[in-house]
Amino acid sequence: MTNNDSTADAVGMVDAYGQALQTGDKDTILRLYADESEIIPEAAPSLRGTDAIDSFYTDTFAAIGFEGDLQVVSAEVYDEIALVRSEQPIVVVAVADGTRTETYYRELFVLRHTPDGWRIHKYMFSQNPAQA
Repeated sequence: MTNNDSTADAVGMVDAYGQALQTGDKDTILRLYADESEIIPEAAPSLRGTDAIDSFYTDTFAAIGFEGDLQVVSAEVYDEIALVRSEQPIVVVAVADGTRTETYYRELFVLRHTPDGWRIHKYMFSQNPAQA
């Protein structure tokens, strides 16, 4: 069942994630995750639970920053589950020396509707520098 308001809310939550990623706002990002969430990164082990996800973003923001705009390319809502896919041409900036690398992220967010609204339940991403 797709509901236009639910779809807009799910997309808005993913947009909020993209904005927080740009600013390195780990606290906002962590609030967007549901309990028992999972990150499924390309070429790395999956991360499960609040502590692992917190460590992931702490380490990420200590090493790199992001410049780019997350672009939602599709969104589907089925009752309490939403699938939101995004892509973003992005510049990754190394914190240590300011090195800038263009890449292209492809992301899939599986959201669950909670009493607090949509939250990230599963997040999978990959990079494709050839698209940058």
